[in-house]
Amino acid sequence: MKYRLIFAFLIVLSLSVWGGAAQDDAPTLPEPARVEVEASDGLVLVGDLYTPTETAEGGAPALLLMHQNQSRRRSWEPLLPALVEAGYVVLSVDLRGHGETGGRPDWALAQEDTQLWLTILQAVEGVSAEKIALMGASIGSNLALVGCAANEACQTAVALSPGLNFFNVQPEEAVSDGLRRRSALLIATRSDRESVEAVRQMAATSNGEIGLRVYGGFAHGTELFEDELVSVQRLVLSWLEETFDDEE
Repeated sequence: MKYRLIFAFLIVLSLSVWGGAAQDDAPTLPEPARVEVEASDGLVLVGDLYTPTETAEGGAPALLLMHQNQSRRRSWEPLLPALVEAGYVVLSVDLRGHGETGGRPDWALAQEDTQLWLTILQAVEGVSAEKIALMGASIGSNLALVGCAANEACQTAVALSPGLNFFNVQPEEAVSDGLRRRSALLIATRSDRESVEAVRQMAATSNGEIGLRVYGGFAHGTELFEDELVSVQRLVLSWLEETFDDEE
């Protein structure tokens, strides 16, 4: 754990220099394929699947994105072009009770939905089933941490503004025990008190590899993209690249 913590902070130092870089040459986002799947209670879950133009030999790594409460899958659009250009297959979904998925929020069933989406993602042609990651914002972060710990195919989880208990989804044990042989990148802002206390506590009690990044300000979840998009892009891509390179 100590090595990855140090590594993450070195990334932070580097990003502080480049965080204000211009985005004139930002990659464009390809048109997604719409994905619909029926959940255990009959609700039709809706997501967008983005695939890179070229697939790496041996299969592409893949990433499942889950938004925060009272949001929808489009909230990830600022981050998506960089992920797809880097060669990731990305599945961005509307959680139950949100966006085109509709229905009512049910955070217990949402945990089942996470595993269903992971099954769908692994079955996508050209995806390496051994190179799967989850990323979420706020309650989506909690779902990502718990969902990754429950699925051996998931190698790492990236959590924007998680909490110790959002809607009774509690990820601390998932981080400390479920991910003890895997990893998690925890991100929060200093003035987002509930999340910053959560990431520090989870980092302190983890038995696995943890990256920790605390930004200034009070942005929560994908609100970070408004001021820290370039920094978050580079941090996440560096984390994923190291994680999947370690698997080879």
